[in-house]
Amino acid sequence: MDRKMIFFDIDGTLVPECTNVISDAVQDAIHQAIANGHLAFINSGRTLINIHPNIRKLGFSGYCCGCGTEVYLGEEPLYFFSLDADTCYEIASYFYKNKISTLFEGSDALYACGPVHEHRNLSDVEQELGVTFSLLKSEEDLKKARFTKLVYWEPEHMNDSDIQAFLSKWFTIIDRGQGMREVVPLNHSKATAIEYLCNHFQIPLDNCYALGDSTNDLPMLEYVPHAIAMGVSMEEILPYVEYQTDTVENDGVVKALKHYHII
Repeated sequence: MDRKMIFFDIDGTLVPECTNVISDAVQDAIHQAIANGHLAFINSGRTLINIHPNIRKLGFSGYCCGCGTEVYLGEEPLYFFSLDADTCYEIASYFYKNKISTLFEGSDALYACGPVHEHRNLSDVEQELGVTFSLLKSEEDLKKARFTKLVYWEPEHMNDSDIQAFLSKWFTIIDRGQGMREVVPLNHSKATAIEYLCNHFQIPLDNCYALGDSTNDLPMLEYVPHAIAMGVSMEEILPYVEYQTDTVENDGVVKALKHYHII
């Protein structure tokens, strides 16, 4: 059998934004793809703790999390990147002292600092993700924080170029629109996770498919030969896809898997 690997973004791809509810049709399609002998992986900017139980219970082959910083077969780790404690403290202190709205993401903990409420209701985010954020409110909190990536919102009181210059020693910055920046460790992306799994399973890249809708999906959509955009996607990704399917609300994932005869 010509075994294939399919990589799915979450929000805007598998589920409508911030709902964590996968339709029955999409669930059935994923199960059918696996039953047909293929591998189906989540490939998300979220760290593993960020992936809602509604998604984890569906029996994916594994998870590529944190933009390539965590790779799991089932829920057993195959690859894991971490920042050392001193680096975490230096970064967290910078954002805390400069009062920048920030969410720090670790594999087993999430942290928030600054006026995040100006951009997102933290209680709503916690409900969406099924997890709780720890607030960084003191020097002691900053020393305990452990994370691999972060999201921040461009502040009005300082230049974003200064923030990006500070971060450039460790990270690549992705513009997610509306002043939001996703910050990913250097040499990690959704594409590096795919490369790792191709080597692990000895599956050729030509047998890889990726579905996404936004700019943080761009590395994997550029990397695989069979890149698929959802029906509603950021315009920036469209030049890099082979096929555009229907919207998430109209089960675009199902239509894409049928288009490529995966199911």
